[in-house]
Amino acid sequence: MFEFPEWLQDYQIEDEIFGEAYEATLPPQRAWLKKTIAQVYGINSPEAPSKAWNVNTWRGGYETEVSTAPLDWTVMLLDDSSVAPVRILAALVPALAAGVKNILVVYCGTGGLPQSVLAGFELAGQEDVVNLPQQKVDELLEQLMHNGIDGAVLDLRANMALMPDGPGVRYWRAPEISSISVCKEEDSPDMDVLAFVHPDVEFTEVDENSLEEVQADAAVVPAEIVGDALMNFNIVLAHGQEGCWLWNGFNSSFFKRESIALAVAE
Repeated sequence: MFEFPEWLQDYQIEDEIFGEAYEATLPPQRAWLKKTIAQVYGINSPEAPSKAWNVNTWRGGYETEVSTAPLDWTVMLLDDSSVAPVRILAALVPALAAGVKNILVVYCGTGGLPQSVLAGFELAGQEDVVNLPQQKVDELLEQLMHNGIDGAVLDLRANMALMPDGPGVRYWRAPEISSISVCKEEDSPDMDVLAFVHPDVEFTEVDENSLEEVQADAAVVPAEIVGDALMNFNIVLAHGQEGCWLWNGFNSSFFKRESIALAVAE
């Protein structure tokens, strides 16, 4: 059975800090974090069994047997640039939905994680969060890369470090999000909410006619033009979803090990 090294307990962020962060995050702000957790969890099919064995019989007298199970561990890497709570949660929650039992968040910065991010972890039930010096980060990754146990590394750091590489280890680096186009309609979207969930992003106001001409990493638009916006942006949030996030092309399947067998049908 896999377990993270015991020495990590010496670097665990204390419960009191999580509690203070939770209280410091206003109830309406916590509601947006909860909504992101719930929606990403739902999209990643938590009702599906964590382990499955499917047998399909095909014409021609043969069958395939497919076994799926969650990876044994996942490590999320954060640094001082990791300040957007919903983008972090949108990367974490698919691992939770996949049924990964051992999930560790590693912060390797100097200024401390924002209270909004810590509050998000508290709401998601992510208790294993450590603050490691870079030397210890390297030591941990070196051990994980060579233990022969399947796992995943989620890298949300700004600085491009050496990509962890090991047998059975999957690696995902979060795309950079630095600009979001906002198409307003009356009082929507709530710009204060956007500033809370993306404190590191530049917001550019656009109108419906100029959407095609704007280059940005995502867009927030009225529901009736979501289809048009999808032609130009990889990530689109409709009004009413501005405080949430979803990573394009990244879901719980990333955290599942799949094996397939070809057999003769009985």
